Amino acid sequence: MMDDPQLLRSYAVERSEPAFAELVQRHVNLVYSTALRQANGDAHLAQDATQLVFTDLARKAASLSGRAVLSGWLFTSTRYAVARLIRGEQRRRTREQEAHHMDAIQGGAPAHVDWERLRPVLNDALAELSETDREAVLLRYFEGLAFAGIGTRLDLTENAARMRVERALDKLQALLARRGLTSSTAALAVVLANQAVVAAPAGLAATIAGVALAEATAGGAVGWIVNLMSINKLSVGAAGLVAAAGITGFAVQYHTASELRGELQQLRQENQEITDLQAQNLKLAKVAAEVEAMKADDAALAQLDREADGLKGRMQIAAQRALDAKAKQAVVDYRKLDRAPRVLTQARPEYPAELRTLGTEGKVLVDYVVDSTGTVRNAYAVNSTLREFEPAAIAAVSQWTFEPGQKGGRAVNTHMQITIVFSVAKPNPTPEGGTVIEGRPKP
Repeated sequence: MMDDPQLLRSYAVERSEPAFAELVQRHVNLVYSTALRQANGDAHLAQDATQLVFTDLARKAASLSGRAVLSGWLFTSTRYAVARLIRGEQRRRTREQEAHHMDAIQGGAPAHVDWERLRPVLNDALAELSETDREAVLLRYFEGLAFAGIGTRLDLTENAARMRVERALDKLQALLARRGLTSSTAALAVVLANQAVVAAPAGLAATIAGVALAEATAGGAVGWIVNLMSINKLSVGAAGLVAAAGITGFAVQYHTASELRGELQQLRQENQEITDLQAQNLKLAKVAAEVEAMKADDAALAQLDREADGLKGRMQIAAQRALDAKAKQAVVDYRKLDRAPRVLTQARPEYPAELRTLGTEGKVLVDYVVDSTGTVRNAYAVNSTLREFEPAAIAAVSQWTFEPGQKGGRAVNTHMQITIVFSVAKPNPTPEGGTVIEGRPKP
């Protein structure tokens, strides 16, 4: 049986819908239960949040395929999704309404009083655990794995997996105690095992997988319209509302299971009457704004992550350059030379295969020193449009050779910079007065 990373790679590379559907089937209960707790039992909001999480998973399949354990990412993403959906909502359900929803989900069984106190704060307490501790708790009590199975997922022995789960549970119990929920670790384990995971509604996994795949394929406004129509079962009147709002002229390539296609066909054949247009339009606009805000936050976090990694790398290179400078003569700026370095050989950068396939282009500004022998030293990326291009650019520049620059009749070390352009289109001419090397795909 394929593990989660293999399924993600299969979907990211081959667009295998069965692989993605298997991922949804494995983790839908974890995501739905997490959302349901944070939404205070609002089943409809939990389903919406579940849809958003798996849609995001489909979009990020390539970048997440290197994770050995997916549960932690799903848990964190679910919390963000629910927070976005309920932000700005003014209604607050009473405790009686909460109990009613929980009774409906659990088949009418009365909720235990400890669980009623634990449920509203459990997600926040889990979020305070370290990633390794949180994954151990999620795998044991939310995905129901035995210790041997947890050991396999985390590359541990069965006994080591048991100890990790127990330590993580102790930490969770301490975090809950700060919130006034005192209990033994054993009692907490029993409550988590029996109450934490609620089965998602029948058919939700198939619907989630189909809509997430359509959302990832279509993208933008088309994606969230299909999303809303599938989850909330809006009538064709909603389609009329979209037309009234001016959203027209788009085609959706929608590949999913036959059941979902049948459901969409049934929606098209429902009552044609358009009712309450203004109210539905407002709802669509609010959800669209929430989705766009989530996308903006994800992009900002990703950019901060790239900048932090780039800064760390540049600091390490700068430290090494400082050490190297002690053993070398002074570096001269090429503009102050009597004769600038002349290129003898230039290796072209190797275009990253995945970015080339996606048609992604970018630039990297590389800083380097041509020493007195004509060899490139201390090459590093000053900045770039996409950090995945940086290793290829640095590797190429480091292989170049020069006739060294001269100052006062002797060869000197020369400080230089160059922009490496990665383009899948025809290269642009070299700008006058500078040198731009373009990374091109190999034939």
